[in-house]
Amino acid sequence: MDRYSLTARVYPMILFYLPLSVMLVVTVWDFQQYYHYGIPVGLIGVLAYLTSHLGRDAGKKKEADIWRDWGGAPTTQLFRWRDAHLDRHTKTRNHLKMEQLCPTGDSVDEQFERLNPDDADEVYRAWTKFVIGNTRDINKYALIFRENMGYGFRRNLLGLKPYAIALIISLILATYGFFVYTSGVWTVGQFPEIFFIAEIFLIVILIFWIIRVTKQWVKLTAFAYAERLHEAIETL
Repeated sequence: MDRYSLTARVYPMILFYLPLSVMLVVTVWDFQQYYHYGIPVGLIGVLAYLTSHLGRDAGKKKEADIWRDWGGAPTTQLFRWRDAHLDRHTKTRNHLKMEQLCPTGDSVDEQFERLNPDDADEVYRAWTKFVIGNTRDINKYALIFRENMGYGFRRNLLGLKPYAIALIISLILATYGFFVYTSGVWTVGQFPEIFFIAEIFLIVILIFWIIRVTKQWVKLTAFAYAERLHEAIETL
């Protein structure tokens, strides 16, 4: 499995399923007793591959929504004359270079963009695809690759967020229910110490998903990735 799939797709799913480890610890898991039921190496590979696609699908479904909230894909925004992320001198150089590298039949100056914003964005999307297609060498464009992995990781976590929150809340309740069932009492004060450790662990993870995994958190890496792509235009 390549580094991108591992970082951007598998790791988010590991974080997603991490709370389930709590249920294993506090309910049925006994390593000495169950180690010989371990998952075969081949099956681990299959599960990792499946997990990578689940993580990617969740993120890609969310991507269109967050781009719409931001006013378009970050790479498209950085090409727009009306956008202020890049200075005008850099933007002018990038436009001139892209008109040479990927001509579209239109000279997308400020007036054209103002009168035909949708057509201008169509050109910018074509330019973006060209730049991405010509910066796939992860050794030559290592910084682009790292930023892309970071963006994919955060985007996919955001896509998984509602499911993760629902899972963790369910596990918090299930853990309580398990100890009620096994101890025969409803008062948490009479539960063993492992109950409190498990619940605190789940609550901390829940807070992470609610507070940290946000559109703004994803936006930071999305624009960092877009900026690295635009910086590479002069090297093409």
